[in-house]
Amino acid sequence: MNKEIALAVIVGTVLAITLPRAYNDYRTFLSYGPGGPPYNPLGWVASRLILQPFAKEVFSTTVYERKILAGETASFLSDDAVAARKRDRPVIGPHVVPNRQLTDWAGDDIKEKLIQRFNDLAARNPHLVELKKSNLEMHDEAIFLADGLENAAPVAAQVQGETAHIHRMKDSSLHVILSPADCKKLFEAGWAQRNGLSGAHVPGILTAGKPLSLPAEYVLIYAPRTNEEVDFVIEIVAASVKYMAGVEKIVE
Repeated sequence: MNKEIALAVIVGTVLAITLPRAYNDYRTFLSYGPGGPPYNPLGWVASRLILQPFAKEVFSTTVYERKILAGETASFLSDDAVAARKRDRPVIGPHVVPNRQLTDWAGDDIKEKLIQRFNDLAARNPHLVELKKSNLEMHDEAIFLADGLENAAPVAAQVQGETAHIHRMKDSSLHVILSPADCKKLFEAGWAQRNGLSGAHVPGILTAGKPLSLPAEYVLIYAPRTNEEVDFVIEIVAASVKYMAGVEKIVE
C-alpha cells in the first residue's frame, strides 16, 4: 500500500508540474496564428515532439562564412544600407514551427504597406516570379520563381522555388532565402536569424511521407516597425529574388 501511495504521489506531482506548463506552451503555439502545422493540438504535438528534436542553432554565421570562403561571395545588399539599419532582436517564440515574433509586431498600417509593397514587387517582375500559396506556411501567399529560369540558385529546387513569404496572420515577420553573404550581413546587424529547421532534414516517415529539408539560407526577417524599415525589408525581399533568380537587377 505504501508503494501505491508513493507512486500516486509521484504521478500527481509530475502531472501538477507538467500539465500547466504544457497548457501554457499550447497557448503560446496558438498565439502565433495559423501557419505550417495544423492549428490545433495535433499541430502542437507535431511541432514539439516530432520537429523540435531536429532543431538547430539559429544565430551563428559560421555556415555562411564557410560558403563565402568556398566562393559564394555574391551579395545583393549594400554594406552601408545594412549598417544603417541595425536593431535589437525581438523575442521569438520557442516553437520550431510556426517561427514567429512575440514582441515588436508591425502596426496595422505598417503591415498593410509591407504586404502591398511585397505584392507590387512581384507584380513588376512577372518574368522572374509569381505569387501563389506558400508550400511552407500553407495560409499565406509567397513569391515563387517563375518556371524556366536558367540561372536559378541551386537551393531553389530544395524549396520548389519558394523565395519569400510574409507571416500575414499576426506578426508580419518574413521568411526569405538569401545569399550566404547577405545572411551574414543581416545576422550581424540584428535583423535576422535562421528558422530552427534551416539546414535540417526531417525524414518523410515523420512528416506524412514528404521529407522536410530547408537550406541554411532560409532565414527569418524581423517585422518592420516604421515606414523606413518597410523600405529596408523590401530591399531584402528584392535581394532574395535576385539571388534565387540568378540576376543582378529586377524592377523595383
